[in-house]
Amino acid sequence: MATTNINANVEKANQQFESVFAGPARAYTNMMLDYAEKLVSAQREALQVYSELSFHQARAALEIKSPSDFRSYVEEQQKVTKEASERLKADADKVVSINRDFMQQSRELTQEATKRGQEVAQKNMQRGEQQVEDNMKSAKSSSSKK
Repeated sequence: MATTNINANVEKANQQFESVFAGPARAYTNMMLDYAEKLVSAQREALQVYSELSFHQARAALEIKSPSDFRSYVEEQQKVTKEASERLKADADKVVSINRDFMQQSRELTQEATKRGQEVAQKNMQRGEQQVEDNMKSAKSSSSKK
């Protein structure tokens, strides 16, 4: 009987550890990996776009052979600058959105883990109180038999 009770307590402790600590830690790590993957993907995409734009502009500058070519190049630069600034704003908005989603998910995960921890603590308190009561009854019963 004592071995069964010990095994049950160990199993309960393992379940509580999984529920309160290991499970949320695993979920948070998974969420962090997803977050990092989204950020790296956004950065990689932006780097490719900006690199292509830069190389295109550098090649266009190499094609300048006359004053009219230079004028056309400068006019094109104004368009490119406007497009690049719009793209930069969109990329910044994308990163802000990724960060906002991550923060919301983190908040929800923390609230769930806290709630779970409070529930486990409450159950442990109730179980402890019950054990104290049972022990006191057992002690009274033993002392009255003597």
